Amino acid sequence: MKLRPFSLFLTLCFTLGHAAALYADARDQWPRFRGSDGAGYAPAEALPSSWTNKEWTWQATLPGTGHSSPIIWGGKVFLTSANEEQKVRHLLCHDLRTGKLLWQQDFSGDIERHHKQNSSASGSVTVDNNGIYWLWGTSQNVRLEALAHDGTRRWGIDLGPFIGHHGFGGSPVIWEDTLIVPLEQDTEGTIVGIDTRTGKERWRLARDGADKAAYSTPLVLTPTGSEAQVICTSKAHGIYAINPQTGTVLWENKCFPLRTVASPICAENLLIGTCGSGGGGSNLLVALKPPTTKNDTGEIVYEIPRSTAPYVPTPLFSQGRLYLWGDKGVVTCLNAAGGEILWKGRVGGNFSSSPIRIGEEILNISSDGEMVTLVDGEEFQVLGRREVDEECRATPAVADGILLVRTKSRLFALNISAP
Repeated sequence: MKLRPFSLFLTLCFTLGHAAALYADARDQWPRFRGSDGAGYAPAEALPSSWTNKEWTWQATLPGTGHSSPIIWGGKVFLTSANEEQKVRHLLCHDLRTGKLLWQQDFSGDIERHHKQNSSASGSVTVDNNGIYWLWGTSQNVRLEALAHDGTRRWGIDLGPFIGHHGFGGSPVIWEDTLIVPLEQDTEGTIVGIDTRTGKERWRLARDGADKAAYSTPLVLTPTGSEAQVICTSKAHGIYAINPQTGTVLWENKCFPLRTVASPICAENLLIGTCGSGGGGSNLLVALKPPTTKNDTGEIVYEIPRSTAPYVPTPLFSQGRLYLWGDKGVVTCLNAAGGEILWKGRVGGNFSSSPIRIGEEILNISSDGEMVTLVDGEEFQVLGRREVDEECRATPAVADGILLVRTKSRLFALNISAP
């Protein structure tokens, strides 16, 4: 396969990610983990300066528990939970405006031991015009479920076992009508391309095992005039790109010594990925300039080591700045192009959720359920804090003027539309 030069890809990379805040229809959708293009951008609504738990627009109690992030499409909210005692997982659909439960589909299956910060419903769904796609699994088998927007089951397939010390928690992404399913695990794994209409396998890419399963969600890049790429990260293969049409590897840079949990993002002409461990002392962020030829591995422009680099929270890029929201409550702002630190500030708490940008503010939620908002700027400034009073490891979602916050067993909504 002949590769076109990556120069156009480099100049359009940020434009592609920033499109989530510019396209008119992006205001009404949050179709995958961290929204359109995985960039974590919400339109220019603004959070109110303060509110209490009595002032949420609506609240819903969920059956069971889970950590999957809410997904928004066409005025509906999709998310998952699990009743581990009854060995059943739930895929739920709520009305975005009222919180009313529109439908619920239940899936029976084994429940296995997992990391205390994981759950049996941690993988976020992915949505397109045709339906909803969800991964759940155990060491014995991973299931890929496809449903229509009204909750009707379309198809479901088995993808084989998933061996991971911390349990399962993968999320798929979509390129055109191909679902890209990441299954990199402790042993030899795969990336699989599935026809979204039929569930038939289109391609399968074998991946090496490295004793560290990957939990990052792939990044789909489709710049005009250049070939689409799916960017993946793992300990075994570092940062790499595949052709979503054929499943072939376009290039890879084996730059990571540890597990990948945070997802890759695009920051202008750089790809950003991280790896790490629960202790945080060996975390690593890599800023990679993609290669211009097939046999190249790209250029590592800079690295951010140790506890400054996040392990679980995905970085956020905005207006030339790269925000690293650390697992242990220290936020670092970098010049994204060169890696120079602009500021560093402690917000406190522990974090599994990833930050998102709402207008000119940055929002994240601690594992204990404290919401923290910062100014999106070149100085560290905390705008506000508020409690939701329950464990939270899901990333917020915003669409159609509604902010959604998912805690362990509840779903909160706040109208943030401009008056």
